[in-house]
Amino acid sequence: MLRESVSATYADLVTRPTGRVVRERIERAIASSDGRDAEGRAGGGEDDVTIARMDFTGVGCIDYSCADEIVAKLLRGMRPAVLLLSGLADGHRDAIDSVLTGHGLAALLEAPDGTLDALGAPEAAAALVRELLARHLAAPTPGGALALTLA
Repeated sequence: MLRESVSATYADLVTRPTGRVVRERIERAIASSDGRDAEGRAGGGEDDVTIARMDFTGVGCIDYSCADEIVAKLLRGMRPAVLLLSGLADGHRDAIDSVLTGHGLAALLEAPDGTLDALGAPEAAAALVRELLARHLAAPTPGGALALTLA
């Protein structure tokens, strides 16, 4: 989405206006793929859960304002929602975790082996894990980690 939204050679997510453009494209893509409107409201039952995957592979850096504009606003706009992040470098993780914690939100980090770790506010992260388990969207692996049960 970054390359489509801003520039084919630009690899950084910095500034709030950049984040807004990227988030709006993500919202439109989610709406067109699952029957939701641009604000993430479902046309189906209230038990529907939107699972959005964001791959940060190839993103050079993300600043706090852009993390807030993309990740936090995206999560606040899609309820109930699960945001699954992959390809995060340490700098990405620090900015996103800080923003999520500040807003009392949580997202999932998917490791290359498919196991999950929650980012964000501890209470929100624990609630997210409980919800995933209760909905049978994730299950413990033989090694004790958590992994999605969805394809």
